[in-house]
Amino acid sequence: MSNDLTARVRARITPENAALLDVRARAMGKTKSRVINDALSACFTFEHDDARDARILEKLDMMIRHNHRHSRDLNLHSETFALFLHFYFTMAPQISAADTDARAARGVGLMNQFIDQLGVKMRSGGKTFKQALSDVLVSDQDFFRLDEIQLLEKLQKKKVSAPKKKETANV
Repeated sequence: MSNDLTARVRARITPENAALLDVRARAMGKTKSRVINDALSACFTFEHDDARDARILEKLDMMIRHNHRHSRDLNLHSETFALFLHFYFTMAPQISAADTDARAARGVGLMNQFIDQLGVKMRSGGKTFKQALSDVLVSDQDFFRLDEIQLLEKLQKKKVSAPKKKETANV
């Protein structure tokens, strides 16, 4: 493509676009003809379409990855719940016919309590599983104070660096 601007085109544009063209040409240090020519070149070479398509593909890729993570998490939750139900139904004691009404009433009360607790957890962010992991996973800091750990580390270093005494054999 040639850099010579030899063809003349007459076109009409809105006053707003004319003002923007003036500002852009001055800011870039180019003539209005050069700015219009560059804009037409970008339009005909699909430069804008390619940039738009790249942004769309990037967004789709991100959405697909999010969808994959959500599907994995949903499968994990479903399998966990199914395993819990299997365990519960295996271990739940059989109840006699005389106790069914009392157990049913107690079950309704417990179910309502469960739903209330679930609602509270979900309103506060629903991070029960992560909280459960932090409750289960422990480290030395959970059992010792920091100064005690430092003292233990010093004692271990002394133990490693101390020379072993040679035992003399009785002959």
